[in-house]
Amino acid sequence: MLNKTTTVRVDIETYEGLKKLASELNQPMQNIIQEALKDYKRKVILSKTAEAFAALKENNKLWQEEIEERKLWENTLQDGIEQ
Repeated sequence: MLNKTTTVRVDIETYEGLKKLASELNQPMQNIIQEALKDYKRKVILSKTAEAFAALKENNKLWQEEIEERKLWENTLQDGIEQ
């Protein structure tokens, strides 16, 4: 199956930066954009995870439940089963 493509408009500064980076890395611009998007998605997921974790820690009841659950999981590591 052939890859489908489309056109995305960017300002000239972004285009020139993309073109330069692609040249420096000897990669097609499409690959640079794909990698950048993967990295950005990862960054967004980590940021949302950190925000959720911070909110959990601010709620004393929920945080205590989390601590109790972690203790239960820690006990499973001591069940004598070899990994």
